[in-house]
Amino acid sequence: MKLLIEKYKMSIFVVLNLLLTIGMNLGHPVTPTLLKSLDLPPHVFGLSFAAMCLTNFIFALVWSNVANGMKKTRILMISSIGYAIAQLLFGYALNRYSIYFARLLSGIFAGGFQVGLMSYVVNEAPEDRQSHYITISSIIVSVGAALGFFIGGYLGDVSVRLTFVIQALFQIVLGILFYLILGSHENIEEKMEWSMIRNSNPLKVLQSSRHLMKDVVLILLIVTFTSSVGTTLFDQSFNYYIKDIFNFVPSQNGIIKAITGLFAVVLNVILIRRRNRKKQGVELGLLKTVFIAMGSLAIIVSFSQTSKPFVGFALAWFGMYTVMIPILQNSVISNKHSVEEGNQLAGLYNSLLMLGKIFGALLTSLIYTISPSSTFMFAGVIFILSFIILLKPEKRMK
Repeated sequence: MKLLIEKYKMSIFVVLNLLLTIGMNLGHPVTPTLLKSLDLPPHVFGLSFAAMCLTNFIFALVWSNVANGMKKTRILMISSIGYAIAQLLFGYALNRYSIYFARLLSGIFAGGFQVGLMSYVVNEAPEDRQSHYITISSIIVSVGAALGFFIGGYLGDVSVRLTFVIQALFQIVLGILFYLILGSHENIEEKMEWSMIRNSNPLKVLQSSRHLMKDVVLILLIVTFTSSVGTTLFDQSFNYYIKDIFNFVPSQNGIIKAITGLFAVVLNVILIRRRNRKKQGVELGLLKTVFIAMGSLAIIVSFSQTSKPFVGFALAWFGMYTVMIPILQNSVISNKHSVEEGNQLAGLYNSLLMLGKIFGALLTSLIYTISPSSTFMFAGVIFILSFIILLKPEKRMK
C-alpha cells in the first residue's frame, strides 16, 4: 500500500485537493442569503470579506514560514479543522460583530490552505512537472469552486444553516484524510522553532524577500496585487448583486458558478497544451490579452441592466479569470532558483493576493453602497491598469 501511495501520491493529492476545494466553497452561495436574512446593510458583506482577507494575509506569511519545518499535510489538516469551526460560527452568527469575528477566524485557516496546497506541489512534485501540477491545481480551484457553489446552492435552498453544518463535517473528514494518507510520504524532517512564527511579521517577510522582487518578478507581483483588487471587486459584487438586485436564490448562483467550472476545464486544458511549447515571453503576452478582455467585459457588465446580458457577460469574464490564475501563478513561481525560493515566492504571491482582496473588499463596501453597478466599472479600469503595468516586462523581453 505504501509503495502504491508513493507512486500515485500526486494523483491522490489532486483528488483530495478537489474534494477539499468543494468543501471550502459550500458556504459561499448562501452567504448573501444569510446576511439578507439578518437584515444587515450591503457594506457588511464587503467588510466581513475584508476581515477574512486581513487575517489570511497576515497568517499566509506565518504559514509560509511554518511550511519550511512542518509537513504540508499537517498544515492542511490543521487548517481544515480550524476552518470548519470558523464556518460553524459564521453560519450561526446573529449579528454583524459575530460575523466579523467568524470571518477573522476563517482567514487564519484559509491562509493555511493556500500555502499548504501550493507548497506541497513545489516540494513534492517532480521539478519538470511542477508547472503542470500548478495548472492542474488552478483548474481544481475553478472546478472545485463551481461544484461547491452548485451543491451548496441547492443545500442552501433547503436550509442555510444545514449547509454550514455539512461543510464543517466535510472539511474535518477531508483534513484528517489528507494527513493520514499522504503525511508519511512527505520528504521533510519536521522541525518547529518559535523563530518561524516570530519572524513572520508581514513587513519583515516582505523585506527579507526583497532580493526576489526585481525585474520581471517585481512587475508580476505588482499585477498580482492589482488583479486581485479587480477580481475581488467583480466577484464579491457579483455574488451580492444577483441576490440584492435580481433576487436570485442560492441554487441559481450555484448554477452560474458550475458553468464557470466548465469554462475552466476547457480553457485550461488548452493552456496546458500551450505551456509545453511556449516560453515565458509568450505567456506574458497571453496574460496581457486576458487583462484587456477582463477589463472590457467588466465595463460591459456595469452597463447591463437586465439579468440575461448581465449573467452572460459575467460568465465570459469568469472564463477569462480561470485562464488568468494559472498563467500568473506559473509566471511567478517559474522564477525560483531553489525549493526555498519557491516557498518564498509562493508566500509572496499568496500574501499580495490577499492584500489585494482586502483593498478590493473595502472598495466593494464603499462603492457598492453608493452605486452597485459602478463596482464592475471600477474592476474593469483596474484590469486595464494591470495591462498597462505589464507592458514593461514585455518590452524588456523583445
